[in-house]
Amino acid sequence: MTESGSNQISTIKITALIGAVVFSYLAVLEKLGRDWWVDENYSHGLLVPIIIAVIVWREWPRLRSMAVPVTVWIAGPIIAAAFFLLLAGTFAAELFTQRISLALMLFGIVIYLFGERVLNLLMVPFALFLLAIPIPQIVFNRIALPLQMWASQAAVWGIRLFEVPTLRNGNVIDILPRGSTQTISLEVVEACSGIRSLMTLVTLALVLGYFTRRDEDGPIGGFWKEDLVRTVLLMALAVPIAVLTNAARVAGTGVLTYYYGMQATAGTWHELSGWLVYVVALALLIGWNFLLSKLFRGSSRNVGDVAADPMKKDHRRAAVWPLVISLFLSGVLVQWFINRGEVEIPRRSLSELPMELGEWRQRGVEIKFGEQVEKVLRTTDYTMREYALPNGRIANLYVGYYASQRTGATYHSPQNCLPGAGWVMKDPQYIDIVSPKGRAFKAHRYVIENGIYKEVMIYWYQGRGRIEASEYQDKVNTVFDSVFSRRSDGAMVRVMTSVGNDEAAAVEAGSELAGRVVDELSPFVPE
Repeated sequence: MTESGSNQISTIKITALIGAVVFSYLAVLEKLGRDWWVDENYSHGLLVPIIIAVIVWREWPRLRSMAVPVTVWIAGPIIAAAFFLLLAGTFAAELFTQRISLALMLFGIVIYLFGERVLNLLMVPFALFLLAIPIPQIVFNRIALPLQMWASQAAVWGIRLFEVPTLRNGNVIDILPRGSTQTISLEVVEACSGIRSLMTLVTLALVLGYFTRRDEDGPIGGFWKEDLVRTVLLMALAVPIAVLTNAARVAGTGVLTYYYGMQATAGTWHELSGWLVYVVALALLIGWNFLLSKLFRGSSRNVGDVAADPMKKDHRRAAVWPLVISLFLSGVLVQWFINRGEVEIPRRSLSELPMELGEWRQRGVEIKFGEQVEKVLRTTDYTMREYALPNGRIANLYVGYYASQRTGATYHSPQNCLPGAGWVMKDPQYIDIVSPKGRAFKAHRYVIENGIYKEVMIYWYQGRGRIEASEYQDKVNTVFDSVFSRRSDGAMVRVMTSVGNDEAAAVEAGSELAGRVVDELSPFVPE
């Protein structure tokens, strides 16, 4: 067969393989692209495919020259694991699992087509892709919270340098503008804590380190040891750079709030300061890269580092068609499950929840979050209101309902949210609650404190006829119900009441209200 004919066949096979991957992961790619477009934490993902394409194009001659005989015994289990993760992630409505499956699938296909030796040249592209995958919300919250706290502490320190009186409570900074009698609260949300610029800066640090190597033939992912150490240090430095630059932004906003009031917290200044943070952070990153390059200016190549003689070329080709067929069949199963959809269960709006629950009477009107908080919560429906007993005890009730969790919208655990508002959570326990109608269930119970305030908090997860105290067990149930019942709807329910002088009485009252809420929720949170 002529060389042109062979190349044409190879092109057809590669095109078919790419088409099969796209077909199998169509929903994953669509949701990932949408997240890159709308989620500012991962907007750098829009550039990552372009950077990866540039790297692969630069390394293509070396990739072809290093190709070795097909190693099915290595690639096979990797591709099979990717298939399993794709199906499990689809059935479980777990986006992160599906996206990791895509990375693992590409990893396995590269080994299948070119052999494991070429992975050394593709370490950076794979790392870039992983950095562009949004991490699970529960992990994101664990990272965002300490960053918020550090940014808040650093911001308060910066504000006080200008002799501006301020008070910090968790990630909320209170400032009394000059000549005013009303304080203004600045909340250091994820956007201002450094988490958004952090993901971008870590990615830029890797790209900067890669493209400023002094020698492109390094043995470790294209790096020689000195450049690799420099790049790792640069990626580590991205963390404090992100936090401190955002803390400076909050400090600047605080000082301006003292002199100009509420108008300093929004509008042109707020947007401009956000862009300025990125510019300053990038400049610091470039500066540190320059200094580290000077520090690691030693020889970039040692005789002992030179790779051994390349393996003999073997022109055996990978059997592409079985892989294409397997991917296509997997895609058919995935697309069937996705298009199968979920059962639509009729329900009433939570705004219609009874105003009277036993002796508890609603006090005032429903409490609504701000637009920014609602965007974070992403609930289908929610209600937050206060109920009072005749003896004067007041309790706060929150119910957040999600019609589907397949798209990534899911519960926000109080363990992640309340500490950011300054609450200290103590004495965690599981408690047994029995409703007036005899429904028994377990719930989380915490004693939470915020300054002079001390409250009992009780919360649980309810939906699809189940009540769980543990968010992890509820996730397992959601996976099961998504597969076998075509449902992933549910709600997080929280009751809070002041401890006062009697913690036991507060727990009893909170538990009694919780039981009454459970008895009334079925029309609003379907069984």
